[in-house]
Amino acid sequence: MKVFTLLASVIVTLSSCNCQKTAAEEKELASKAVNMQEKSISTLEYELNTRGFYRKTTIADKKAWVIPVRDGKAVEVAISDADWNELNVLFQTVNKEGLANLKAPTEKRFYDGAPMANFRVITKERTYESATFDGGYPPAEIEKIVNKIIAIGSKVE
Repeated sequence: MKVFTLLASVIVTLSSCNCQKTAAEEKELASKAVNMQEKSISTLEYELNTRGFYRKTTIADKKAWVIPVRDGKAVEVAISDADWNELNVLFQTVNKEGLANLKAPTEKRFYDGAPMANFRVITKERTYESATFDGGYPPAEIEKIVNKIIAIGSKVE
């Protein structure tokens, strides 16, 4: 019985060491992939909502996920290479640090004239979120990228 216990503990020890080595290698590969992607798009989110309306579009890794109704299921949309490249170019022009300070050009959301909208850039370090603005009327600084996200998300109805 002692031999069996000793043999079992040796096997468990050796296999756990192998698992830790594999996990470390996977973590290193993931880290390299993240470093390569830092210059491209992080995760982008555009969310609209009112008391009776909700729509959220999330973009990452050449895919978009659209949640067309509150508590609804996400619908996946593939993004073409041309759209992805355009998003990358537009993303480079976004001042992530200044998103919270953007001024909304209109105030229709205050009287239900437009849904409330938010734009987010999510990186591995932190989340950058815009000030709330009217859906369909984004601040000029992010207008092009928001309109591109809307166009991609509108493929889901």
